[in-house]
Amino acid sequence: MKTRVRARGGWLPIAALVAAIGMLTTSVALAAPAGGSSTAPSASTTPSGSPPPAHVAKVETKVPPRRKVVRRRFRPWDRPSPARVRQIIRLEAKRWHIAAAGLANRVNCESHFHWWAGNGAYQGLLQFSSSTFYRGLRTIRTRTVKFVRKRVRKVYETRIIHYSDGRVVRKRGRKHRQVVVRVYRGKIPRRPSITHGWAQIRIGAQAIAGMSGVHNSEWSCSA
Repeated sequence: MKTRVRARGGWLPIAALVAAIGMLTTSVALAAPAGGSSTAPSASTTPSGSPPPAHVAKVETKVPPRRKVVRRRFRPWDRPSPARVRQIIRLEAKRWHIAAAGLANRVNCESHFHWWAGNGAYQGLLQFSSSTFYRGLRTIRTRTVKFVRKRVRKVYETRIIHYSDGRVVRKRGRKHRQVVVRVYRGKIPRRPSITHGWAQIRIGAQAIAGMSGVHNSEWSCSA
């Protein structure tokens, strides 16, 4: 009887110890995350779990040029208004080195700056007959027309901000002075109508300069 009690007294503490170890192992296994990953916060996130704020990676500044040249094609005016007639007179007088006032006086006397003026066989700003006009056209030297316009304007520089998250922001910077040069080029047609305004004034300007097939003395109005 004493031996049996001793056996029971010896085995009972060992069984309890084994049971306690098993329970501890189970609780540790349940507490461990799947895949063995750590629960420590990632270096790319903040403690609250949101991504870190973006910072400025690079700043570019684009300054507009001080001089901007714009080239335009245009068709020389064949039916110009009186204001444009005066403009043609100034351009052609400067090109062929004659007095603009003399050419303007002749145009005013012949047609009062009206391209559609006519008197029988004589037509246009300088009242050409068909034969006289085409005689002057054959010796016109060049059909190219070119003039330049300039103006000054204020333009802004642009600041381009690049952020670390890929965003690009453009902001207006300081004002700068810029000269805009517009260059207009065109050609008088090979066979213009007799009333073509620019062609008539070019022939008239070259006649005053002494470089046309039409002579300056062929007009009754003085230049």
